[in-house]
Amino acid sequence: MEKNMNMPLAGVRVVELATVVAAPTTSRMLCAYGAEVVKVETLYGDEMRRAGKTELTPYEDYKNPLFTVHNSNKRLTSINFKDPEGKAALLKLIGEADVFITNVREASLRRSGLDYDTLRESFPQLIYAHFSGFGPKGPVASNPGFDSTGFWLRSGPMADWQVEGSFPFVPTYAFGDMATSSVLLSGILMALLGREKTGCGTKVETSLFASGIWCNSVGVVETQFERRHLNPDPFRPADPFDTTYKCADGKWIGVYVNEYKKDKAKLAKLLGMEDILEDPRYDDIATLAESGVIVEAVKRCNEIFLTRTSAEWRELLSANSVSCEVMQSTCDVSRDSQAIENHYVEELEFADGLKVMMPCPPVHFSEYTRRPYEPTGEIGKDTDAVFASLGYSGEEIARLREKGAIL
Repeated sequence: MEKNMNMPLAGVRVVELATVVAAPTTSRMLCAYGAEVVKVETLYGDEMRRAGKTELTPYEDYKNPLFTVHNSNKRLTSINFKDPEGKAALLKLIGEADVFITNVREASLRRSGLDYDTLRESFPQLIYAHFSGFGPKGPVASNPGFDSTGFWLRSGPMADWQVEGSFPFVPTYAFGDMATSSVLLSGILMALLGREKTGCGTKVETSLFASGIWCNSVGVVETQFERRHLNPDPFRPADPFDTTYKCADGKWIGVYVNEYKKDKAKLAKLLGMEDILEDPRYDDIATLAESGVIVEAVKRCNEIFLTRTSAEWRELLSANSVSCEVMQSTCDVSRDSQAIENHYVEELEFADGLKVMMPCPPVHFSEYTRRPYEPTGEIGKDTDAVFASLGYSGEEIARLREKGAIL
């Protein structure tokens, strides 16, 4: 089937030595669009294989949806690179690769001789992509970093998105990891393009902290001036037509406009609030705040939105080119007709007949395609094939497996 597929990254070879979500998702994206990715796990395996225990999803070898999201289509091998022969095999793999992706901490990489400075001596054309929690320099550079600590806690939004007096905002598992994986992916693609011009490899670095700051760019700039906090006040938004309201069916709808003054007349007529058009207190964002009438405006809007269902409001507002959407839970997304129609989620059937709607890599091309999802499999599923491609005989592979250098 792949012989007839036109994929933009066909021919790119990637070795991944990474665990959990962000870095593996980067190589998953490369793999989806044609790159050949060999995922190197320890003999114990990527801990993401066991995430289903706590996340209450299946986690058997051939029925592991969470692991499959980040690792589908990869060739899976398991190497003990602390063993000299295991490390030699890993170096052979890296030597044949265009890209090496890892989230192992720098100190450990240096001890193992797998750091960038060491590898570039032997492989000057290698794109070496390293992912960390907080970046390569500074007082916490060596600290372990996770989605919650590097992306959310340190970069600001976890504190500023909470309503004052409530518990801190608790982000969805791996949300920041997924955002950061796209940042690392873009760096790798730029490095590959640059290598076409120069013939030289490079080190590509990003971190959860860097990605968190970038995603929170507007807030980071805003809070250097008069707005010191981004905490949302549901009773006092800056713009009554740029917030969320509860509807007659108990669901919430978000209404969003770019400019209050420009869109005020349209919204006022749709909501039956034409009287505000003659009231100077409603003139602009500044007068709303200075007069305090924003509280009255929100109260009126609350009462108005309770007169119709969320579906009725969405139909009315959308028909008048007002950006709006009904808030849905994550459990609704896998059944969302818009997502299904655009192939943002696709059904994957696992070995025992379990069917799961899987989130898809979110880039679509008119002239290229991508690999369809496949279930992953056990640790070391492709070790024999990977090592045979490196020139190892069946007897050598068996010997390495027996001595604990590979699985």
